[in-house]
Amino acid sequence: MDGALEGGILARIPWSQVADIGIMWFLVYQVYVRFQGTQAMRLLVRVFLVWLAYLAAQAAGLVLTSFLLWALWLAALLLFLVNFQGEIRRIVMQLRPVSRLAVILARARRVGLPEESVRAVAQSAFALASRGTGAIFILERRDPVLPLLRSPGEQIGAEVRPALLETLFVYGSPYHDGAALIRDGRVDHAGCVLPLSESAALPALYGTRHRAAAGISEASDALAVVVSEQRREVSAAEDGRIKTVETPEELATWLSARLRARPESPGKGRALMDAVRENWRPKVATLAAVCVLWLVGSHQRESPRNFFNRIGPGAEESYAVPLSFYNLAEGLSLGEAPPGRVQVRLRARQDTLNFLDPARLRVNVNLAGRAEGQARIALTARHIDLPAEVRLVEIQPPELALRIVRRKAPLPKKP
Repeated sequence: MDGALEGGILARIPWSQVADIGIMWFLVYQVYVRFQGTQAMRLLVRVFLVWLAYLAAQAAGLVLTSFLLWALWLAALLLFLVNFQGEIRRIVMQLRPVSRLAVILARARRVGLPEESVRAVAQSAFALASRGTGAIFILERRDPVLPLLRSPGEQIGAEVRPALLETLFVYGSPYHDGAALIRDGRVDHAGCVLPLSESAALPALYGTRHRAAAGISEASDALAVVVSEQRREVSAAEDGRIKTVETPEELATWLSARLRARPESPGKGRALMDAVRENWRPKVATLAAVCVLWLVGSHQRESPRNFFNRIGPGAEESYAVPLSFYNLAEGLSLGEAPPGRVQVRLRARQDTLNFLDPARLRVNVNLAGRAEGQARIALTARHIDLPAEVRLVEIQPPELALRIVRRKAPLPKKP
């Protein structure tokens, strides 16, 4: 019985709500991927916790506490928007749903490099280290790296050759202070500016280059090769961890093992499954959070026009509202007299509630498609017409139990 009821609920979810959940899931996950581990994410989590505390205080009827928490939440939100407006602008510019879908369908695989290209990267790194020239090489795998860069630099599109790699980082070159991005087997971009890692676990001796290499390997599954200008040593970064490499052979072996950890041409089904399983924990967590928010807001009228009326402190009033039933099929009737009125609790600014005419409120229940038998109808905001500035807080009872019967034919009149 419970399974059938649940299936019925899921079947009644309109496609627009499914699309709404999908869009919000994509946006929330993109924010998480780009803000994770940063001060912006920590502040955003605090803003969200204050908002939850405000909702809890409001539900408990703590008027002064909820007002204080609302003011604190609004101040924290404004602080976040002001302090991190640059990051927010960059995220908006980087959101490309079509390209992300293309990645899921076509590029969910590790990008392999030919053996000669791997040797060229290792040879160039140690050649630069011997001359005391700093450098960073980024080797893209499954995750697209370009949307994560603070600046993509300039597109090169050349073959991976030691002479080219060493020339890019010659002191005085316009690309000297940036990174070289190697993707699809070619030197794709040069002079790239990478996000810096904020991890406190990195040793103090690591400078900006090492923190940039750790930062891009934290935000994606890319590999990074770093050449230290002062210490003249070569390091490799993966998943935010950096290790020193002693010889070109060791570096080439390390790169080859990771770039060819999977077949280069898996089937489409395998590629799609790899994309779904990748980072599955944050994906499931963000989907669950979006579904909870949808369940909380699905029974209420939400409109951008009354945004501050919904989040801000306001007044609440209860009204006894009459019930109205319509569209019951011909030949059917309600077997027992339903309640004539229900109790509704509305929230809005006090001046709005003062001008609200309770006599015009009505809960309308559509019985179209209902057959003979028991019917349980959950009462939501869809059943009552309210001004845009007013929102429904509660209906009591929240559900109607009706019995629909077939009307008996009238007895023939006696002659």
